[in-house]
Amino acid sequence: MTRKLAIRLSLLSSIIYIALTILYFTSIISKINHSDSPSAGAGLGMLLAFLIPHYFMLLIAIIFNIVISLIKFTKNYLIIINIILYIISGALGIYIGFFFIISIIFQIIFLIIAYNK
Repeated sequence: MTRKLAIRLSLLSSIIYIALTILYFTSIISKINHSDSPSAGAGLGMLLAFLIPHYFMLLIAIIFNIVISLIKFTKNYLIIINIILYIISGALGIYIGFFFIISIIFQIIFLIIAYNK
């Protein structure tokens, strides 16, 4: 596995993670729309309040991942910065669920493989 391939696999897993998260939130919103309980909307608001910092850091990590996958020569310090961004994003999403952490771990593993190449 080459360095660029590992970086692009990390980017691909980020995109899959975002797609699954969008599907998750659309199913939650549809359940809230069909719910009779007024507290269902408050639960979504609380979930989003916890997840906004996680998604903000994830967005920064994805943008940085796109940048380092497009440049011709990837330096090791760029990969380390991206790993740190993913670790921060994972730490911000750790209290929400295991789904968030597993996908972040895959992204970090791919970047560690890219760093070792």
